[in-house]
Amino acid sequence: MTNFITLPNQLNQIFQSINALLPELLLSTSFLLMILIDLVLYQKLKNIEPSVTKDRWINHIMLLICLIFLTITLSQIVQQFYVTNDAFLFGKMLVLDSKAILFKFLIILSTILVLVHTYVIKKDFIAEFYPILISMVIGLCLMTMSVNLLMIYLSIEIVSVSSYILTTIDKTRKSTESGLKYILFGASASAVMLYGMSLLYGMTGTLDITSSEFSRGLSQIDSVASTVAIVLTISGFLFKISASPFHVWTPDIYESAPTPVVAFFSVAPKIAGFLVAIRFYSAVPNNLQAITAFLAMASITFGNFSALWQNNAKRLLAYSTIAHSGFILIGLVTMSQLGLTSIVFYLIVTLFTNLAAFLLVDYVEQLSVESYQLSVSNNEISVKSKITNNPSLITKFQGLGRVNPFYGILMLIVMISLAGLPPTAGFFAKLNIFSALWETYQSTNQPILLWLFVFGLLNTAIALFFYLKIPFYLFFKEPLENQKFELNPMQYFLAIILILPILILFFKADWLMDLISYI
Repeated sequence: MTNFITLPNQLNQIFQSINALLPELLLSTSFLLMILIDLVLYQKLKNIEPSVTKDRWINHIMLLICLIFLTITLSQIVQQFYVTNDAFLFGKMLVLDSKAILFKFLIILSTILVLVHTYVIKKDFIAEFYPILISMVIGLCLMTMSVNLLMIYLSIEIVSVSSYILTTIDKTRKSTESGLKYILFGASASAVMLYGMSLLYGMTGTLDITSSEFSRGLSQIDSVASTVAIVLTISGFLFKISASPFHVWTPDIYESAPTPVVAFFSVAPKIAGFLVAIRFYSAVPNNLQAITAFLAMASITFGNFSALWQNNAKRLLAYSTIAHSGFILIGLVTMSQLGLTSIVFYLIVTLFTNLAAFLLVDYVEQLSVESYQLSVSNNEISVKSKITNNPSLITKFQGLGRVNPFYGILMLIVMISLAGLPPTAGFFAKLNIFSALWETYQSTNQPILLWLFVFGLLNTAIALFFYLKIPFYLFFKEPLENQKFELNPMQYFLAIILILPILILFFKADWLMDLISYI
């Protein structure tokens, strides 16, 4: 029997839902405000010469507005954690629970850190960068709350379209080419996901993945047919988290896009994507252990073995993120309480580690660009070398650990954490994941879990060869003649802020695990 809701009750539900979306409304307000300010400032400052000064003024104003609204939003999210009970919004399109609040907190925090990154390296984006970034953050926040297939699709598309634009924000030939590849792969993954969702709707008669009708409808369908629809649907999630086989776009995008944008791509979409995947896996009755184990092994293998041959730091980190997505997928293989807690722990560690890694790489990029510009001003560089100059080459790190030992130590800590070695939080991130996998294997005795366990450990050992490549160049290669590499206090401060949690969480891993278990 159909339950009809009266108009006053519908309006009351909408108003209550709007009140619960205060953080997203703040972000939407900042989005509109920045567009209006950009239009007004452009007219007011159009006569300023040179034009670089005008662009810099607008850039700084936009950055300030972004940081102010994001800080206010962060405080609202923290307040929601203490005063909000789990509730469905807009007729079960969204859900606001402790998981969504935690993941939104991580997304906003990563956005603030990335904006500080752009400030300390003095990167001047065009004014449109900031509202586009905010629109992507809004999409990510909606992803964390989405429990309706249509809402999941719409939020992922908001994130994807914003990502395509941010990739090509510098308007270089290389970034435009990579952006086109990104769009093609994104459109393919989106089409496959949408087709899978349409099949699920046809099988269940509902788009609400939390509904009992959803799981009951799937359980009444032939398992092969329902599994095919589920696998098609999760292809969109795999695209967002850079997991195999929807990972091909990652290295080119990471190499060509601005480093602060790449740093954001490496953490925020994965945070939202994995929460969507967790909700979806919890809703479907099918056993996806073998399929997810295969996807995890494929991601780990492709990421690690491809990284072995890389001579570009950003491409190396791109393949590293693919491998890490594979390790996090192991938590989805288990679908145990320890496994899900380990996923969140791994994501938090990855947030700080990846942001620190790309920040330290960006410092060397800035050094390379400054040296390159100096050579051009002194007419010491040929046309060919102008075209082939690549500030992200690993050879650019040659001897910098000797010239600046403190920088070398910071980079060493980050690489050790990515490799999963003590005394860093990366060690416990992988230890927790493998502990959850071993615990599940002992209770189920599934051979695929044992193979995944052994396979993952072997790949962790193989990863040492490329994670220690940058430290090798830092400390064991002779620096260039008259090489100088100095950082200002603000640059050191941000690097330390990002790396301290990596060390602290090694000694206080139980504290964070207990907090996550409570949530």
